[in-house]
Amino acid sequence: MTTPATATAPAEISLTGIRKTFRTRKGTVTALDDFTLQVSGGEFVAILGPSGCGKSTALRMAAGLDV
Repeated sequence: MTTPATATAPAEISLTGIRKTFRTRKGTVTALDDFTLQVSGGEFVAILGPSGCGKSTALRMAAGLDV
């Protein structure tokens, strides 16, 4: 018996190859480098990582609050 193919929902949130840097007095800090995220409708996603790894920056960029 075969399982019927299911269509993949199109991504409602799509970030591809995102890079974000911040300038500081000591130089440039890279918050995100080649970050990619695709979330389809109905999906729940958790972003985990240590403090300062770019989680909030990625979410602000996905929401259009940061460029």
